[in-house]
Order: sequence, then C-alpha cells, then structure tokens
Amino acid sequence: MKTRNAVATCAVAAASSIGLAAPASAAPSGTGCPQGFDTLSVKEIIRVYATRGFESAIKGEDRNKDGLLCFKLLPPAVDFFDPTFFYQDNEFPVTA
Repeated sequence: MKTRNAVATCAVAAASSIGLAAPASAAPSGTGCPQGFDTLSVKEIIRVYATRGFESAIKGEDRNKDGLLCFKLLPPAVDFFDPTFFYQDNEFPVTA
C-alpha cells in the first residue's frame, strides 16, 4: 500500500507540472488542457479511474471549481498500478 501511495503522489506531482513550460516563442492564447489531454468531469474520473482513498485529492485539483479536469490515461505498459493516469485543472495556459 505504501508503494501505491508513493506512486500516486508522484503521479499527482508530475501531473501538476505538465503544461507549465510553454515554448518561449508561443504566447498563451487562452486556457484549457495541454495537447494530449482530454477534458473529463471530476465525477467521471473518480467513478471510472480513481483508486479508493484518492477522491479528495482529485476533487482538490479542480481549482477553478468548474467540475472539469484535464486527464491523460497512461498505457498499460507503465508498471505502477492500473490504471495509471495524470490529471490537472483545466485552467492552464494553452496556445492556439
């Protein structure tokens, strides 16, 4: 269980850093999800993908309180636990 919690913590930390670094020449044109991420509801992520006990962490990432998060399911070849996914709020700067 400790390994599972450590992996989940790493996944959350990695997810929170994805999309922060944009190319220097690209000016943000709005907010949304980075390329490669889908927009899913917090409820759907918890219902379909979340491991029991991580509900409050997933809800807490919805910083703008619109009920949506950016979500990316990693391939099954990632040998942490299944399913492995990244999530972040959908208010990151994106370029058109």
